[in-house]
Amino acid sequence: MSRTKLIPWLRGIAASCVAMLVYAVPLGLLMALVLLVAAMEEGGDTMSSFTVPLTQAVVLLSQGVGFHTSSIVVTIVPLLLTFLLVALIRTVFRRMGTDPRGYVTGLAAWLVFDRLLENNLTVALNDSTFLVLCKGALVFTVGFAWAFLQDRGRLEPLRGYLRAQLSAPIRHVIAVGVRLGVLIVAIVLLCGLGTVIAWIALNHHAVGTSFDVMHVQTGSRILICVMAAAWLPNLMLWAVSWLFGAGFSVGDLATFTLAEGSTAHLPALPIFRLFPQPVADPTIRLCVTLIPLAIGFALGLLVLVARRGFGLRPSQARSAEPRDLLFAYAYPVGAFCITSVVVSLLCTLLYALSGGALGTKHLASVGVDVRHATNATARPCALGLFLAWGTMLLLTAIVLAVRTLIARRGATESASRCAKARGASSQREAGGDATTEKKPFTARVVNSTQQPKEKQGDDNEPTATTGIGIGLP
Repeated sequence: MSRTKLIPWLRGIAASCVAMLVYAVPLGLLMALVLLVAAMEEGGDTMSSFTVPLTQAVVLLSQGVGFHTSSIVVTIVPLLLTFLLVALIRTVFRRMGTDPRGYVTGLAAWLVFDRLLENNLTVALNDSTFLVLCKGALVFTVGFAWAFLQDRGRLEPLRGYLRAQLSAPIRHVIAVGVRLGVLIVAIVLLCGLGTVIAWIALNHHAVGTSFDVMHVQTGSRILICVMAAAWLPNLMLWAVSWLFGAGFSVGDLATFTLAEGSTAHLPALPIFRLFPQPVADPTIRLCVTLIPLAIGFALGLLVLVARRGFGLRPSQARSAEPRDLLFAYAYPVGAFCITSVVVSLLCTLLYALSGGALGTKHLASVGVDVRHATNATARPCALGLFLAWGTMLLLTAIVLAVRTLIARRGATESASRCAKARGASSQREAGGDATTEKKPFTARVVNSTQQPKEKQGDDNEPTATTGIGIGLP
């Protein structure tokens, strides 16, 4: 095998090595810093020997592999670390190339790294070696697929096939539906982030009190908050479920919804003091549960009228052919159906990944009910989309009805004016004929008044005439 043929295979191995080193080394340094600060502030023995095992456990945890000790169980995946790991794999392969041969060797190297991370752990993993490797392969594949899909040269044959098999309107419908679904999920996550920020603003005093009770010093507080940020996406998803009415639970110790929730029975951990109190005002509860409906309605209208969407205008419906108008309003229905499916799938996946366990008994299930949370999020969004479509259809029908009514009224008035004009013309013609036929005879009047002869002669002026030369005596 020549050197040129070996390069793609070697690049895959190099990409896996670079991604693992760039991810694990900073994480290990952070773990070392946390243990060092904790030992200094608490005045205990140094815990530097736990740095490497703890780093190994966190790297595996970010790939979905939980662990437990005699008193601690952690299976809640830090989704922020998982996203950063996937993005890192994607970036490395974008730089080194997305050749499928590189994926094969890169995946093999990644699985070797995961197998090495299982060794010398001070905690016990919840999954078998086979499941550990499967989860690692899934994370690596997602990162590589992300890079591969952004390589236009690799996807050109697929795009050519789709162009040949699907018409341009159908491709546009699919593209709009998928993009709109991703956009809705992104806006929903922003709502969750805003809710978490509101929780922090309202309950930071309770968190500080919990740190005081545990005698945690300032440095440790800062590092604990930094480490807790790894679970920020999990909190955002729980906040979304709470905001839209589905709520979330912390084992069987507490359930948090808009109408109920208390941290009184939870362990004295600072993170638990961040959870919200019930909303007393029913009007506010109703308004916040309508947020996904409003999101779907607003984005649906935007897609319907935007030029990059479907460019529908009720004012232009009059000039369109009935068949074209039917298709113009049928395509958005297909796009909104695709959007609803995308939102449901993404919400189900994210809600399922956000939960886990912090114990074996009372804290065995922490997070949201996936089915209820998905229904509370995806169903109102889909309803808002089709409500926007119905609103646009109603506006178009109103415009068409008004214009048709105006056109008919104008035609009626024009016909009436024409009829009146024809009637008047007929009357004038009939009147003219009658006048011509029935005009009375008027005798000519001649002035026959006689005058005296002298006066007649005096009044007559001489007239110069040319005679024939014969005069009367």
